[in-house]
Amino acid sequence: MTLFRGRNEKNRSRKRVIRTCCEGEVLDISMNSNPAISSRILGEGFSVKCSGEDITAPIAGTVKDISDKGHSYAILGGDGVNVLVCITADDKQEELEPQVSEGDLIEAGALLCRKQGAEAAVIVTNTEIMSKFRIAEGVTRTAEDGVMIYEL
Repeated sequence: MTLFRGRNEKNRSRKRVIRTCCEGEVLDISMNSNPAISSRILGEGFSVKCSGEDITAPIAGTVKDISDKGHSYAILGGDGVNVLVCITADDKQEELEPQVSEGDLIEAGALLCRKQGAEAAVIVTNTEIMSKFRIAEGVTRTAEDGVMIYEL
């Protein structure tokens, strides 16, 4: 399957896009090594095997929470969608250095943190506000590739 690129003018107002959080391979969320993520108990989304080190914001919005030693970022989008970016670590004691702070208003693509060889997940914790959504799997070319298309 190919990742979503571009939108025509007709669908611009209704369809919205959640980008990947890093370059790499986008997989079904069930493939994530963290059982809480792969079970979808936190919400619906996708997993990414990152090929680079930059972990970026998949949506524009407000950083609501940074937790788990910089491994989790909660972002509230302007349309009410809550996104959680989780970076899985082999070492639970490893601290990542956040490049954003709680309360920051950020753009999609803003650098959240850096981790080489990370496994990450982008999870929408309130998919019930979406009328429909779909997720594309495959290899990303850039961290700007759209992965999840949705309508409210």
